[in-house]
Amino acid sequence: MSVASYFARGIPMLPVANVRAAIDFYVDTLDFKFGFNAGSYGGVRRDAIEVHFFTPESPDALIPAICRIEVTEIRNLYSAYRERSLITPDHDVAAKPWGTTEFSVMDIDGNEITFVEVFGLGS
Repeated sequence: MSVASYFARGIPMLPVANVRAAIDFYVDTLDFKFGFNAGSYGGVRRDAIEVHFFTPESPDALIPAICRIEVTEIRNLYSAYRERSLITPDHDVAAKPWGTTEFSVMDIDGNEITFVEVFGLGS
């Protein structure tokens, strides 16, 4: 009898022009903690979440991505980011018909980070 594989977690990898600058933005602006920096590859963390960054070999391959991060107490996070003018205007905090509350921010490379709270799990 075979044992089914268990998927432990996913780690988004976002394309960036400069790994150090991306790390600094996530640490200084979005309150993540420094994870590691290996030149063209690095990462940050916050609670159970990690986000990794890579520099594409060709500048033409630097196409922004979208990353969704599930959180609790989204209204508190939203307030903190709104005070810093980080909220993407067309992705302001809103309840969605699929059962979440969401808002988005853009990082310095145009990657969209959407913070998501599933109804009933926090505020």
